[in-house]
Amino acid sequence: MESPILLRRLRALAPQAPPPALRILLLLVFLKQIGNGMVWSVIALFGQQLGASAAVIGLMISAYGGARLLVNMPAGYASERLGRKKMMSLGCAIIAGSSLAAAFAGNVPFFFLCLLLMGAASAVFMTSALAAIADLGAPEQRMQDASYYQAANMIGASMGPALGGLAAGAWGMGAPYFINGVVAIAGVFAFAAIPWRPAKAPAEAERAAPRENLLSIARRNIGVGLMYFAIFYVRVASNWVLLPLVAQSAFGLETTTIGLILTCGAAANLCVLAVTAPLVRLLGRVRMIVAASVATLLGCAILAFGQHEASLWISSILFGAGAGIASPTLIAYVAEIAPPDQRGPAMGLLRTMQDLSLILGPAVTGLISDNLGLGFQGGLLGCLALLGVTTIYFRATARSL
Repeated sequence: MESPILLRRLRALAPQAPPPALRILLLLVFLKQIGNGMVWSVIALFGQQLGASAAVIGLMISAYGGARLLVNMPAGYASERLGRKKMMSLGCAIIAGSSLAAAFAGNVPFFFLCLLLMGAASAVFMTSALAAIADLGAPEQRMQDASYYQAANMIGASMGPALGGLAAGAWGMGAPYFINGVVAIAGVFAFAAIPWRPAKAPAEAERAAPRENLLSIARRNIGVGLMYFAIFYVRVASNWVLLPLVAQSAFGLETTTIGLILTCGAAANLCVLAVTAPLVRLLGRVRMIVAASVATLLGCAILAFGQHEASLWISSILFGAGAGIASPTLIAYVAEIAPPDQRGPAMGLLRTMQDLSLILGPAVTGLISDNLGLGFQGGLLGCLALLGVTTIYFRATARSL
């Protein structure tokens, strides 16, 4: 006869279905990321069609990320004052207007302005959505809810480019933007259907903490913020930039094979999400964050010193698994340590660090690879040093949860 204690433990480890409000929100995040992937996939081609040079196209893409970077923190503060639903509706409305306008853009400056607005609106929506996910789910299910969010985010972003390419091929370069705008309009009205009942916070957290400014929030969350930055910095620089270059220059692999290697890493990311929440409940958030860092460091070292093609596949899997563990665990960790009335700015800080890593990672790693005399290995060693030091600092300062 099975032990009742064992059954209770197994039941506790089983994933719980999110509440109805959270399901609607996750669906909207999924659709938003599909739209984001659709428009991203054709920015360069649409810009070229309008007469933009390669330099201007690069500036357009950077400006989109730069707009998100600047708006993340203000959006987090605004979500506390105006409410998550209003901010997400506002984000969808701006995405709708700017996307529909971009679909009919006839010149480069107008298209550039539309991309800036889309980037800012993305920050408004996603920062508020992250805080809302922490609000709506029960405290004991935050880890699982963060995993659901990451899955919705990743699957939508992965599907978007393929759908964007199909739409552009069938109806022209403006079609992905038009579709994104129509979906965003539907999102504005969908928020009215969400039964907004935030989960009750633990008694000790119900007392509102004193309002903090940007500096104090950054100081209190510096360890986890740096960890978020370092994990994404290394993944972007090592997996997205250096791995394809190493695969081509050192092993002579074709583009198709390189794509399969990167797809394998993305699949590892999704597979790990299924077991991350149960593992976190067993081992704790801090230990799992450190484990994710170790997996990423190992992937970086294997890529730097591997002598066989198999090292590329192993590195990609380790990068994907590390990100699959780190992202939802760090989100859940911040949701736990942030006071209930300051989750918006805290999530804004996380997204700011992520966007900063996306901007700095490729540029800095490229400079290191070109100028230290060690080639791609130099860039990878720089990634190892950054993440190694950050992990030691995080482990020394993190509060165990």
